[in-house]
Amino acid sequence: MEKLIKNFLAAIKVGPEQNYQNLAIFALLNEQPGAVDFITLDEALAQDCLTIAEVDESGLVTQLKVVNNSGHKVLMVAGEELVGGKQNRVLNVTMLVAPNSEIWIPVSCIEPARWSSTSRKFSSTERFLNADLRRQKAQAVHCSLRQAGSFASDQGKIWDEIDLKFARGPARPSPTRSLSDLFEAQKESTENYLEHFIPVPGQSGMAVFIDEALAGIELLGRADNFLRLYRKLVTSYILDALETAEVEPQPEPLPSADLVSHYFAQTTLAATERRKSISLGWDLRLESEVIIGAGLEFDHQLLQLSLFPQAATRKH
Repeated sequence: MEKLIKNFLAAIKVGPEQNYQNLAIFALLNEQPGAVDFITLDEALAQDCLTIAEVDESGLVTQLKVVNNSGHKVLMVAGEELVGGKQNRVLNVTMLVAPNSEIWIPVSCIEPARWSSTSRKFSSTERFLNADLRRQKAQAVHCSLRQAGSFASDQGKIWDEIDLKFARGPARPSPTRSLSDLFEAQKESTENYLEHFIPVPGQSGMAVFIDEALAGIELLGRADNFLRLYRKLVTSYILDALETAEVEPQPEPLPSADLVSHYFAQTTLAATERRKSISLGWDLRLESEVIIGAGLEFDHQLLQLSLFPQAATRKH
C-alpha cells in the first residue's frame, strides 16, 4: 500500500496557484490518470438510479440505506452532505458502491435538534462538510477503526463543533441547529470567493492554504471526476476561510509548490492502514506527526485521497 501511495503522489505535478483574500489553491495535475470507471453521487442522484433513505421508519442517527439500481459503480466521498430524512447527515468515509446493490452506510448528523422526517429520500448539496470538521471527523473515524473496527465518528464532538462554528459565524443558530443553515447564511460571501477559483485543464486535485497555512489536500484518480467535485470541495474550504477573512494572519512561510511537495514527502513517510471498505475496494488511513489522511483504493488504483495537517501542526 505504501508503494501505491508513493507512486500515485510521484505522478502528481504541482500546477498554478490561484488566490483570493486569505485563501490560496494550487492545482494538482496527474500525469498518470486512473482507469476505473464510476459515476459520482451527484450524477447517480440526477439520473435517479441511486436512492438514500433512513434504514427503516424508526431510523438510526449513524446509518443510512443506499440502493444502487444502476449498472454503474458510484463514488461517494467522505464529507459529502446529504439533506432530508429525519436530519441532515454527512458521509463518514469514501465508498465505491457496487452496481445493483443495497448497503447501509456510516454517517454523522449535522442537524442535532431535528428528528422528524422532511422527505423519505435524501438529496445532495453543492458542498462538503467544512474542511476543518472533515479533518476532525477523519481523525475520530481512524480512532474508532483502531479501537472497535467501526467507521463511526465522534458524534458528540461534531455537535460541539457545530455550536462553536455558529458562535464564530455571522448567523444565529437555527431552531434545528443545522450546519446547513449557517452555510446558506454565508452563500453570498462564498460565491464571492468561488468567482476567483477556476479548475485548469488536467487538474485532478488541489492543495489548499488558509491564512498561508496548509488546510488540506484533495486528490482524485481522474481529472474528469475531480472536475465534478471541484466546486463542492472548494466551498468546504471557503467556509473555514470566511472565519478569519478579516483577521491579520500570523507570519507563515508563503505557500509554494515546494511547500506542497514537502507535504507529499511527509505523506509517503506516514504510517498506513488498509481495511475492507463498506462496499467495493479498500479503505486507506494515513497518519504521521504532520499529516492525517484517508482514501479509497480499488483494483490496485487510488480513487480518492484527502490529507489534512495534524492539529498540533496547524496554525491559528
